[in-house]
Amino acid sequence: MKTIVFSIIAYFVFLSGFAQTSHLPNLSPGDYFNNFQKFTNESPDADAAFTNAQKLASNPAYENLATELIHNSFAQSFIYYKADSARLQMQAKRRVLATEILSKMILDSSALVRGQVKPLFYLTKVQEAAHDPGQLSKLTKEFIDSEVDGKDIYRYRSGRYGLLILGTLDQHAELKSLSGLLTDKLATQLRAGQVVVTDSTSRADLDKRAWYRFMNAYVNFLKSQQTNDRQQKETLLKTAFEYSPDLVDKNHKGGYFYDMHMLLGREKDGFQDEYLTFLTQNEDKKHMLATLLSMSLVDPDFKEKLVAAHKEVMPGDNFAKYWKDAVDASAVKSPPINLAVLGSKPFSSESLSGQWILVDFWGTWCGPCRQEHPDLQKFYKSTVTDKTKNLSVLTVACKDTEAKVLAYMSKNNYDFPVALADKGVEKSFKVQGYPTKILITPTGKYVTVPYGVDWVSFVNNYVQVD
Repeated sequence: MKTIVFSIIAYFVFLSGFAQTSHLPNLSPGDYFNNFQKFTNESPDADAAFTNAQKLASNPAYENLATELIHNSFAQSFIYYKADSARLQMQAKRRVLATEILSKMILDSSALVRGQVKPLFYLTKVQEAAHDPGQLSKLTKEFIDSEVDGKDIYRYRSGRYGLLILGTLDQHAELKSLSGLLTDKLATQLRAGQVVVTDSTSRADLDKRAWYRFMNAYVNFLKSQQTNDRQQKETLLKTAFEYSPDLVDKNHKGGYFYDMHMLLGREKDGFQDEYLTFLTQNEDKKHMLATLLSMSLVDPDFKEKLVAAHKEVMPGDNFAKYWKDAVDASAVKSPPINLAVLGSKPFSSESLSGQWILVDFWGTWCGPCRQEHPDLQKFYKSTVTDKTKNLSVLTVACKDTEAKVLAYMSKNNYDFPVALADKGVEKSFKVQGYPTKILITPTGKYVTVPYGVDWVSFVNNYVQVD
């Protein structure tokens, strides 16, 4: 029997009068979120999972949490990850349940619920029509009209789903023109959506910035793979490199973390290596040096390659000065730090001019902070014994009391310097989470060490100049 496939737009119109009734006592948004996870993972129940998702997605006050739930957690059920046979079976089973939940949400009477899942629903319909070029064309055009043209492609991550749809379109040579149209429209939106950072930029907007930059890098990389024109390829790869996550983005990796894995299937912070490979193959050594410098400022693990390239391109030039000048050009002026250190003399960053200073913001109540303190203690001891590092360490206990801090330090036999945060120090360094580490340069500027990296390696490579 031939299956009849309706236009999704007509499908929405036809079903818009139908409502799903949810019977659930009023709970906190966190309860709805956790219940949804429970009924999709621990105790699979499509009706119960839907009811909790509906409670979140239909309430404008909970939109951000609903977006996190649906587009970062739930959406993974519709991504085909490489896996062994046992895991593939698990993925298939999970997808069946997720499809049932999604079908209920797209039928909901709330426009907020339908709008929240609509881009994801389009992706699933494109996946189902993967071998039908005619239906793919129809669905893609509807997706462009409904979710891209004149729309906010970040709000419900339609930008991500558009890029995933491209993967299906590109399997059909006859859809090359349509694929190019969708690519260009997404690229235009991603360029236009870039967020400019100011002193008052919120954490939410910094997450949004990280998303737009990563996605713009990705779409330019995609376009670079579709051209054989050398100059055009270089321009596209350079753009992909320039919009790859910088230090600001890496401290807001949650903004693009799920997109990165859904699009690339792995942990990959940008397209620096692809641009570097292009420059190397084309023997553009000056551009390669500049590229390696930019890469090293974001990820100093590249410094070894930078040193070698600098020696080749600029023989006889002082690398230490080259590196320090580059760091100061990219870093931000540091506000002064004047704090009383527990059991020691007061700390003044201005009195340590000419030294590197590592400042760590933490709290006794912070699990990730406590987890890395053995390494912090070892690092501090190394700075005491190895004066060639020219590095001082200060830690700042935040939202804490002197009694709690002293008891914690004594219990764990730590002796790294600790000051209690005053009213201004966290604000002056824009601390938005814990732990946060900032590295002050010998000339009084600073960079924020990205959260989640090997911070010991990061700091050592930044400080080591020859």
